[in-house]
Amino acid sequence: MAEITKSPEFETAAKDFEEVVKNHSPTDEEKLEGYALFKQGSFGDNTKPEPGFFARTEKAKWTAYNAKKGITPEDAQSQYVAFVAKMKEKYGS
Repeated sequence: MAEITKSPEFETAAKDFEEVVKNHSPTDEEKLEGYALFKQGSFGDNTKPEPGFFARTEKAKWTAYNAKKGITPEDAQSQYVAFVAKMKEKYGS
């Protein structure tokens, strides 16, 4: 599997999103969207097995990430940068 190159904008957005999560209270849906786009942009399609029913947090994260299957890492990175820009605008970070 080829190494996925992360754009400088993507790397900056990742740091910015950490700050938004740390300093504000984004919704669970917003956190899951950020997580899923970050994972897709960093690693490509989800290849891990689905967690069991009682692992709720892990299952929610897996489901969000798996929903991004088929999006190229480059497109996911662009979507992530745009998503984080919206979060910064919304939460003022």
